[in-house]
Amino acid sequence: MRTSRYRRVLNSRRASLEISIQAIVIVVLAMTLLGLGLTFIKKMFGNVDVLSTGTFEKIQEQLQRDLVNSNEKLVFSQTKVTMERGGEKLFGWGVKNVGSSKLNYWAEFTPVKCPTGECSNDVRFKDELNTKWFSFKYNPQGQNTNLLYELDAASNQFVRVNLNIPKDADPGLYLIDMSVYDDFSDERYASTDLFVTVT
Repeated sequence: MRTSRYRRVLNSRRASLEISIQAIVIVVLAMTLLGLGLTFIKKMFGNVDVLSTGTFEKIQEQLQRDLVNSNEKLVFSQTKVTMERGGEKLFGWGVKNVGSSKLNYWAEFTPVKCPTGECSNDVRFKDELNTKWFSFKYNPQGQNTNLLYELDAASNQFVRVNLNIPKDADPGLYLIDMSVYDDFSDERYASTDLFVTVT
């Protein structure tokens, strides 16, 4: 009788020990898989940053060439763009300071013509262009001095800008004016036209 009780207790202890060991193994495997998963995700996002940086470096080289080879003070990386609704693409602009003093400026996109007709006086769409379509350091009328772009005398500056076409945008051709304004005088320093076709 003692022997069978002793065996039951011994079997019970063995079972508890086996369950404890299995639990420890499961926890170790879970932690390992979690670590591998996090490392994989981190590397994936790191590659996206590298691709984005590499792409902008190419855009920057093109902008540099465009500023050197032209008499323009403002160039945009691509003035004729075709994109689908819901699409996103990286662009850039380059500004040349031809003055002998530092240039503090702000930039703005203004609709000139839309697929539905004239839209140059549409304040709501102008705000949407600068806050939803184009992603950059938007500073309406240069009101916030912390958001001004700064450019040393006789220098060039290159700025990243994403174009995000809303899914509900009307398909067709948009003529958009991109201008930079001198904060000192609030006068237009330079401008360029963009032709965006939404499909």
